Amino acid sequence: MTMSFSTDECRPMLPAQRLIFLLIAAAAPLAAMIGSLPIALARGNGAGTPAAFLFAALTLLCFSVGYAAMSRRVVNTGAFYTYVVKGLGKPAGVGAAFTAMVAYVSFTIGLAAFVGYFLDLVLSTLGVHLSWLVYAAGSIAIVAVLGYFSIDLSSKIVGALITAEIIILVIFDMGVVAAKGAAALPLESFSPHVVFDPGLGIALMIAFTSFIGFESAALYGEEAREPTRTVPIAIYTSVILIGTFYLLTAWITVGALGPAQVTAEAAAQNGMLMFNVLTRYNGEIVADITGVLVCTSLLASYLAIHNAATRYIFALSRENLLPPVFGHFHPERNAPSTASIAVTAITIICIAGLGATGLDPYAAGAPVLIGFGTLGIIFLQGFAAVAILAYFARRRWAAKSWEFLASTLGALGLIVATVLAAVNFKLLATSDLPAVGWMPLIYPATVAIGAGFALWLRGARPKLYNALADADLRADIVDSSRNPQEIRLA
Repeated sequence: MTMSFSTDECRPMLPAQRLIFLLIAAAAPLAAMIGSLPIALARGNGAGTPAAFLFAALTLLCFSVGYAAMSRRVVNTGAFYTYVVKGLGKPAGVGAAFTAMVAYVSFTIGLAAFVGYFLDLVLSTLGVHLSWLVYAAGSIAIVAVLGYFSIDLSSKIVGALITAEIIILVIFDMGVVAAKGAAALPLESFSPHVVFDPGLGIALMIAFTSFIGFESAALYGEEAREPTRTVPIAIYTSVILIGTFYLLTAWITVGALGPAQVTAEAAAQNGMLMFNVLTRYNGEIVADITGVLVCTSLLASYLAIHNAATRYIFALSRENLLPPVFGHFHPERNAPSTASIAVTAITIICIAGLGATGLDPYAAGAPVLIGFGTLGIIFLQGFAAVAILAYFARRRWAAKSWEFLASTLGALGLIVATVLAAVNFKLLATSDLPAVGWMPLIYPATVAIGAGFALWLRGARPKLYNALADADLRADIVDSSRNPQEIRLA
């Protein structure tokens, strides 16, 4: 028996390699290594930081097992929303949906401001002095145009930017290895007394946050070529590639500075650490190019997160949880263009508000928005991990024993990551303001409000409630090798 997951053969078919580019772009590996790695080295477990990235990669790989298995059974732009409905019920799913929307939109706004901020920093060194708002407006315009059209165009541009990022990271890694040989990969980074330093929790938090973006794979299920195959391939490949680059770059950075000196060096140099190391081992020209590529890395991440936010708004609108006008594909551009316009409009309003403060975006709260969005996405990953586990626990035929075990380990790891990010939220948001410390509580409140709304719908609008997570392009398929007769529709 053959099942088709698409109701519109005219929609663009996104191949696996372009979807991988989108997922890597969302994680912004170059920007993560430049901006986040020094914090992990200085305030985390220092020379043991590579082990933290390894743990995060293995945990997310375990999570990806269940995530990929669900993506083969549920092909839908709602992604985590639909998965939580499947595992924990519709009230929990609606709570997760609104959490996703808040998290991704917050992240989008923060990234738009950050692109303007870092472009201003880089161009100021070249004698070009304009307001960060000008650069932010330019980035919003670029993302607005690309988001309005099909994801195929965005993936091509992102692919070129990601290729440049990867080349720079490879040049850095090879430069240090060529200069230091085996000393570039010190075994001390994985010795227990170094790894289990008191700062391990902070290092783990930063490691997990650096992977943000790969989880958006399932959002493109309806736009992907052969989604039941493409999405799992993209999930596994992106986690492995991102994890490999993070692990090697962090490890080689420890080797470049020396395990005994790395914490002090990172604390003293802060955000300039990686640029200084690049200059030392690869030359000033490579360091200058890297500065420019950090900006393009942030732009690529902004585009990818904007697309993710767009697809959550599209999915919620299609389910009539938001105004239905945002829940339609453009008939010619084959994209959720109206939802993209909504995200762009929200971004413009918020960036204008930040600009009205007269402060640079760093002081005006852009890092808080990015940190808040990051926490929300980690929370959402953990939420979905538990839901996937619950789904498999009730349908043991839906997952092999090793898939269930891996999903369990992934869920436990993500629960730890969520707690670490919430406890260390002020560090994540780079703010010491007392009110910032209370922001993590917004997400449980959002889940409660969403669940309450769903329960209200159950009584007041039962038809709408019963139709939630039951639209087109959804299938919950039993492995035909186990039970060839049993096919259950979600």
